[in-house]
Amino acid sequence: MTWNTKNRDRDIEKAENNIFDLVIIGGGITGAGVAREAALRGLTFCMLDKNDFAFGTSSRSSKLVHGGLRYLANAKFKLVRESTTERNWLRNHFPNLVRPLGFMYCSYVKGKDKPFMVKFAITLYNVFSDWFSEYKNFRKGRFLKPQNVRDLEPAVTVEDNELGKLVMAGFYYDNNVDDSRLTIETIKESLLYSEGNSVALNYAKVEGYLRNADGKIKGVKVKNIQSGDSFEVKCSAVVSCTGIWTDELMKETQNYEDKIYPTKGVHVVVPNERIGNRNAFGIRSFDDGRFFFILRRGKVSVIGTTDTDYYKESKNLDEPWCTKEDCDYLFNTVNRLFPQAKLTYNDIIGTYAGIRPLIKQSGAKSESEVSREHEILESPDGLVAIAGGKLTTYRAMAEEVLFHLVKRNFIPAFRESKFSKKGFSRIPFINGITWESFEKELIEKSLQHVSTTEQREVFYHQYGKQGINILENIKQHPDAGLPLIDGYTYCRAEIEHLLEHENVLHLVDIMCRRTEAQWTVWHFKQEQLASLVAEIMAGYLSWSDSYKQQEMIDYMNYIKKTIWF
Repeated sequence: MTWNTKNRDRDIEKAENNIFDLVIIGGGITGAGVAREAALRGLTFCMLDKNDFAFGTSSRSSKLVHGGLRYLANAKFKLVRESTTERNWLRNHFPNLVRPLGFMYCSYVKGKDKPFMVKFAITLYNVFSDWFSEYKNFRKGRFLKPQNVRDLEPAVTVEDNELGKLVMAGFYYDNNVDDSRLTIETIKESLLYSEGNSVALNYAKVEGYLRNADGKIKGVKVKNIQSGDSFEVKCSAVVSCTGIWTDELMKETQNYEDKIYPTKGVHVVVPNERIGNRNAFGIRSFDDGRFFFILRRGKVSVIGTTDTDYYKESKNLDEPWCTKEDCDYLFNTVNRLFPQAKLTYNDIIGTYAGIRPLIKQSGAKSESEVSREHEILESPDGLVAIAGGKLTTYRAMAEEVLFHLVKRNFIPAFRESKFSKKGFSRIPFINGITWESFEKELIEKSLQHVSTTEQREVFYHQYGKQGINILENIKQHPDAGLPLIDGYTYCRAEIEHLLEHENVLHLVDIMCRRTEAQWTVWHFKQEQLASLVAEIMAGYLSWSDSYKQQEMIDYMNYIKKTIWF
């Protein structure tokens, strides 16, 4: 599917001249999920986002598709069951993107997590995950003695430390994912299922609502951020999937009270060799007992996340940043559990920060205790919104939105009874492929030697079946497969693929969301890589020299805000 900014005017014209079943405000993972649910049922949609797709929380998470082991401590059994069910479906039906990751959950003599708690949690996690489930987890969780932990993870302390000796550990599996890529792939799939009858526009800001004679919302007023022009889109129902911006959108309706409690989470990325973890770790902060992760992501480890009241720091929801204090909080615990690491600011490859759109609730003693469950809201004048939730459960959340719209008569009853079946959309992703099938196709097309092994693996993991298209380009144009900078796989063929098929408008879109370059490439190499990517974009999008320079300035200003030292 060709989906790029060269067709933007055509897409805006289509948005203006059609009446859609749905207008979806927000191009994050929840909005993408609603689009997919709609398209699979033959409904049309117009998706609008004031920034890029996955601009907010959907590109700034812990990059996990997981069941939420720690939620068991708060008796969120329904949430864990739903999360593990969705996790298992995604891993089975999008195997190149959703990849198993082992987690170590350690119990120390003086630690908060006692052996019986670890054993109970892992056992219960196994039950919720696999019993009466169509799709199973990668492997069941198990228990390890100190010697087993030492063998598997020699870098972590198992002898006497501030928490005493290691007593035992639980070992279980969840999954890595590129959150923004999952969002983009879901949108692309939605457009494919819509067969040209739907539209997805980034940099298109909703600035007001259209109402019928009864005062009900039946469309939106939109500003094209790129040109400054305005246009209108008509529909049967408007759904807000704007996450942390939900209150902002809902305030334009009738009798609305704020619902969102935004909490900030930061992640610090360091070379994996500096910590030495072979798997992921769930650990508790020495400062306040909060649970956070050390996540193995190939050559890097991602440390996070924090959980702080964002409004105590800033009111600007568009620009959360990792601060020195955030980093110190994370490093303090990591350096004490992994004594050989001795992490300093010089080890930081990059950082990123996001804001969780949690639902306000009474009785929560801390940010970490606020529920990750979602809620559907509806204004008297007919704006439907969904807020809260988590990345892993996006499909279930989106399905619930569609059922709500039918129940409330915003859209007609589904044409076919199967569309009303819960879990109907748990089908394989079009672009999903196993490594065995990927390798087989490479051999059939004589593509197995046109690039390095590392590059082929990256194309498989990130692009699935479309990775084969990138390799075919490289076969025809070998220079297009050469690394743009030493030590990384990014190449011209990959950037050209993104420009042609993934609706890229700005340099920051590629560096932060279409790829993971912003936080996987050393901050001092960002300018070198970005300048080469900008050169490719300038040729494809006919940028002037001054426009290209401004794109570079904007992106490097972004990078400078992620690095405070």
